[in-house]
Amino acid sequence: MNKRKLYWVLLVPSVLIFIGALILLPESKKNYSVFITLIFWIVYYGVIKINDLKK
Repeated sequence: MNKRKLYWVLLVPSVLIFIGALILLPESKKNYSVFITLIFWIVYYGVIKINDLKK
């Protein structure tokens, strides 16, 4: 899987989860939804690194 396709495959669910977290979390906990973005980038670069090691 190339990087561009991987990016879009991971981005769409991340955005949906982010929006859902903003809607569902109470007002005092909405700041935690930012961590979803961090998790997205960790998973994205982790999968890229694993794919590079396999080649």
